[in-house]
Amino acid sequence: MRVTIMRHQHRRQRRFNHSSTAATCLAVMATTNLVSQPVSTSKINLDARTQQAMIDAINDEYYARALYNAIIEKFGQVRPFINIVQAENRHVQLWNKLFNQYGLPIPEDAYAGKIEAPDSLKTACQMGVEGEIANVQMYDKFLEFVQERDLRAAFTQLREVSQNRHKVAFERCLSRFSDF
Repeated sequence: MRVTIMRHQHRRQRRFNHSSTAATCLAVMATTNLVSQPVSTSKINLDARTQQAMIDAINDEYYARALYNAIIEKFGQVRPFINIVQAENRHVQLWNKLFNQYGLPIPEDAYAGKIEAPDSLKTACQMGVEGEIANVQMYDKFLEFVQERDLRAAFTQLREVSQNRHKVAFERCLSRFSDF
């Protein structure tokens, strides 16, 4: 179990280590990973770091949604996964709206159907706790430099949901296994 958790932490860390190559990622995104064209015709200039924060945020939502869907597929309609996967869908919708508002292409969901569920529900709950802790840290990092009010509001809202709802739900889930 510890090896699985460490692998998950390593994969999650690896996903966020690419932030320093924002310009390269944006160039690749602009040419290969588009799901839709922006709805808005007005261009609002965002610096590359802010654009990369948006990309990292939506990719995190995609990853979480794919993981929770895999867990539900493997273990059935288990709480909190059935509730939180719906929240992840709403978060993706929020990011889609913001990408469109800023005239940016919406990144493709590269995780759907490609993530494996862990071997046990206990491990899944532990991964959920660790993922939400990483989310809070990610949002804290973004809030250090993002200036746009609507993006700050989105990062703040998602940070609070991670810290005060999702993490708590996964901790409750994990506590069900403490007697085993």
